[in-house]
Amino acid sequence: MIDYLTILENIKPEHLEGFFVGWKHPLSPEQLYQILRNSSYFVLAYDTEMKRVVGFVNVLSDVVNFAFIPMIEVLPAYQKRGIGTELMKRILHILSHISCIDLTCDVDMQSFYERFGMVESNGMMIRK
Repeated sequence: MIDYLTILENIKPEHLEGFFVGWKHPLSPEQLYQILRNSSYFVLAYDTEMKRVVGFVNVLSDVVNFAFIPMIEVLPAYQKRGIGTELMKRILHILSHISCIDLTCDVDMQSFYERFGMVESNGMMIRK
């Protein structure tokens, strides 16, 4: 069974293994734990039987008008089960008081985010 959590109570870095598949410089579970701790908001998908986080989405925000969703990840073995969709629904509900919500994604992911009312935009970035 998958539970959705918005707190890190009882979550440790060892519950956060296996993410960032295919990244040039994957983040460690300890780094992910710190990212979640420092995020304005997050939602975790937690497999209660396996006792591990299998997906997450996090937000950086001024908590008034602007929010940025830097990451949403679901472990490969748990993809195509609606977990990413549920993570997005839950985080957008949490952000319902925010007027401007941004994220960047690969072109092949745009149709996923369009389902949540998001529209294509242009932007600039630095990636090291």
